[in-house]
Amino acid sequence: MTMPATTKRTVFFTMIQHPVSGWTRVGNAYGSRASASSWVPFVRGAWRGLRTKVAQCTLTLVEGKLTEKSRRVLDQKFNLDT
Repeated sequence: MTMPATTKRTVFFTMIQHPVSGWTRVGNAYGSRASASSWVPFVRGAWRGLRTKVAQCTLTLVEGKLTEKSRRVLDQKFNLDT
């Protein structure tokens, strides 16, 4: 019996700390921390100096499809519908 092919993928998000809703994703997912970080000055300017950070998210795919745990993380923490 063969095991299904499992792969992990790490993506990075630019986040702001909104005074009402807490840490919120702004923008797309990026394949590297450097790419996400390059947007931080723009985001700070657009959001008038709110705290920003780059958040890492490791996704697990089984046979090319996201696991349920990965879907929940994207939905709850990063406000992404998958």
